[in-house]
Amino acid sequence: MNIYNITFIVEKQIEKEWVEYVDREILPTLASNVHQVDLLKVTFEEGIDNVKGSTFSVQFYCQNQEMLRWVKEIGHQMLLQKIHRKFTKNWLAFASKLEFIKSY
Repeated sequence: MNIYNITFIVEKQIEKEWVEYVDREILPTLASNVHQVDLLKVTFEEGIDNVKGSTFSVQFYCQNQEMLRWVKEIGHQMLLQKIHRKFTKNWLAFASKLEFIKSY
């Protein structure tokens, strides 16, 4: 299983509206193309002091390479474009791929 993670830093003035929009308008549509999508709020325990805004993570769980390819080539861009249409500023994003190894 691969997890494609997109991390967002969202400024406080748009945070509530941003979360509602992503949760209600975007993720339900994208979720039909992958195994699972999670929207998470990230809090830092230590080491990061200067983040101006709240941090969120959207994680796409991909059971196979076809799902992962869809997220990388289509889903990622759809998510960013839809957010950018509504919120042209006050947020930033970066992506990473996590590979599931084992649960204990």
